[in-house]
Amino acid sequence: MTIRDWSFSISDPRSLREVLGTPPPPLTEYELVSFHIDEREASVALGFFSIGQPAGAAITWQEKGHNAVEFFLVCTGVERLSVEGWSTEPFTSVSLTRSHVELSGEGKRISFDVAEIRADAPIGRLASRAP
Repeated sequence: MTIRDWSFSISDPRSLREVLGTPPPPLTEYELVSFHIDEREASVALGFFSIGQPAGAAITWQEKGHNAVEFFLVCTGVERLSVEGWSTEPFTSVSLTRSHVELSGEGKRISFDVAEIRADAPIGRLASRAP
């Protein structure tokens, strides 16, 4: 992941930036917890999670005791999906541009071109720090 602001790759990054900050932390600070391919819609949804309250966390998050954040990036118009290898190890690198996404980790690499990347508003979560 490069140091640049990855939120520029999102078609409308306002809801993301309001909660995560401008620029948001690098994607390497979030765990990629879900990867869903929908062949009917030619889309891929990426779910990210992190313990800790983001810079712009709503007061209601604090009142509810939320100590984690979750958000999803929805990539539409997916073409040229390539999957190389597969393992249970986590993805360690996520790279976004306006038209290309690449995920990689030990023994695996997934890449695809996109027409658009949308972001759902980040959600506050209550998470345990226990292993």
